[in-house]
Amino acid sequence: MNDLDPAWLRSFAAIARAGSVTRAAQQVHRTQSAVSTHLQHLEAAVGAHLVQRSTRALALTAQGLAFLPHALSLLRAQDEAHAAVRPAREPVTHRIGISEYFMPDRLGELLGVLRDAGGGAQFELLLGTSAPLQRHWAQDEADLVIVTATAPPAGAKLLRRERLAWVAAPGLALAQGQAVPLVLLGRECPVRDIALAALARSGRAHHLQLGCTGSQAAVAAIRAGWGVGCLNSSAITPELDVLTRRDAKRWPSPGRLSFYLLARPSTQPLAQALSAWAR
Repeated sequence: MNDLDPAWLRSFAAIARAGSVTRAAQQVHRTQSAVSTHLQHLEAAVGAHLVQRSTRALALTAQGLAFLPHALSLLRAQDEAHAAVRPAREPVTHRIGISEYFMPDRLGELLGVLRDAGGGAQFELLLGTSAPLQRHWAQDEADLVIVTATAPPAGAKLLRRERLAWVAAPGLALAQGQAVPLVLLGRECPVRDIALAALARSGRAHHLQLGCTGSQAAVAAIRAGWGVGCLNSSAITPELDVLTRRDAKRWPSPGRLSFYLLARPSTQPLAQALSAWAR
């Protein structure tokens, strides 16, 4: 029986989580070639193909799916073994705030990045809109936040920019010349400001059909046919009709949404891992 290097197991677990050697390498802070080599060594050691490449991404084989829980168990056992001989200390807790608009379909993967970069720290997660998150930051009630804003907050780093699009429920009737019914978040939402500014520039008649306090409520209302919404690309769910894509002349993109990262010095490893992951 061949011994299994923990570095091989970490790379394999990152591939399983990210579905990509590139993103896995960012998560474990290795080069792509190193992660690929780790996978090759692991497959040779266990005598099975664990990963297969499709046209879009990497996926685990049946053997890989069967092996994954054992790999994770071995990594946990190693962490527990190290912890058993370390001096007892009060666990560090990081308070993390994340905008609801920030890649919501990849939230699980993002949390995995935080866990892997956290060095055993505990986390408190606040998922919400950007204005309250910025207030938590200003009042020293958060250690790291990812927020949207129309202008960079003081000391923030630009993390990502995404194109905005007009979206609606499939089949929503919008007669030519009719005032557009809108579903938007509250007055402090940057997406709301950008959307309304775009409509004002175009001179298009509109009215606020529904104002929401959270993006999940807004998306649900748009799906239910309450009106037209404005979302960044990673927040658009598959069942929505992307008007910008279908009729760009009539529904031009309102612009781009910027995500900014604010991090205390104690969370720099987390900030670096998130910056690499979010590219």
